[in-house]
Amino acid sequence: MSSENPAPSPLPHALIYAGSLPFIAGALLLAGNVHSVPVLGDVELILASYALVIGIFLTGIHWGLQLSLGQAAQGLFITSNILAVALWLAWLLLPAQLFLIFLSLPLLIILALDARLLKSGVLHRAYFRSRVIITSVVILSLLSAAALP
Repeated sequence: MSSENPAPSPLPHALIYAGSLPFIAGALLLAGNVHSVPVLGDVELILASYALVIGIFLTGIHWGLQLSLGQAAQGLFITSNILAVALWLAWLLLPAQLFLIFLSLPLLIILALDARLLKSGVLHRAYFRSRVIITSVVILSLLSAAALP
């Protein structure tokens, strides 16, 4: 999709914003000294596992863009694989609190790749703006949650 095309459906934007709610909720629960919730368990672990899923999901978007756009999205196969494996290894090797901090780096890299896709006309400007806002909110939530005792 080109940045000159009409704005896409509001559904992707709604889903992007809705996807940030567990990050915000997790940070708020930890700020309120709530470390466990019924049925789901440890809030920090819930937040870290959701962060892993979202990080992998975002790398999958780049994989799909490379498949459908070919040269227009060159290099996304490699970067998406490296980021996905790095997220998985960090999930396995780091305690949840450190994983929350680590995740900021891949999220920023993914956003930088999206900026490149915007510049090449692959992403719509409105979608990228939503990604910038939500990535900022998510990173702030992750770092806030990790900073809490």
